[in-house]
Amino acid sequence: MSLGVQGTLNCTLSPREQMSFCGMEHYWKAGQSALACIEDGLRAAGRPEVGFDGAPYGVWTILDLPCGQGRVLRHLRRGFPQARITASDLEREGVEFCAATFDAIPLHSNDDPSKLPLPVDHFDLIWVGSLFTHVDAPKWDLFLESFRRALRPRGVLVFTTHGNKACKNMKRRGATYGHSDAELDALTTGYDQNGFAYGRYTGLDWNYGTSLSSLNWVSRRIEDSQGLQLVHAVEEGWDRHQDCYTCVRTD
Repeated sequence: MSLGVQGTLNCTLSPREQMSFCGMEHYWKAGQSALACIEDGLRAAGRPEVGFDGAPYGVWTILDLPCGQGRVLRHLRRGFPQARITASDLEREGVEFCAATFDAIPLHSNDDPSKLPLPVDHFDLIWVGSLFTHVDAPKWDLFLESFRRALRPRGVLVFTTHGNKACKNMKRRGATYGHSDAELDALTTGYDQNGFAYGRYTGLDWNYGTSLSSLNWVSRRIEDSQGLQLVHAVEEGWDRHQDCYTCVRTD
């Protein structure tokens, strides 16, 4: 079974699309890669390719947070055509665009993980693409707990992080990730020493930046959480760049 061929891809773009800066070929491939990560994660979680109700992997309810302007959500809609997909982000325009264009349920997010307005015991699948890449360590536990509560029992969480590939990019200045040379040096040094580092973007009124997290550091974070089990981890799994993790709610 391939989720990527379940239906027709809606290629409508928002006039405020923020993720096309690397070109449209890369834009489409990143979305396809996310869907492949999700399918691999669902298999690793032991979900049957066709649920007893006929839905792909038995998935009927999905959360995409942060959804942006639908780079991945459009592929989710293609792969899970009958699912109820919730689009959530801090950017209201993106949420409303995804709701109108991809028949998603709009849900405006919150910068405080403890205040995320997520329904409890609701989602079969949660996709979190490039959120943990931008928050400091204390917020990780809060986000993981919010997502755990939002999942149904045995529901699946798939999320991505910056790991070795991003660190190498920073060291050779292949990409700056929005930071100065001094900030990049601090990030890579902290990562090498501790397995985790965070650098805040300058000029913002709220705490938002770039994080680097090793496979071991993330694995320990999940182990220390309550009610989530790590079942799959792939370095550079998403778009040959970000590491990808799959967890199952166990409680």
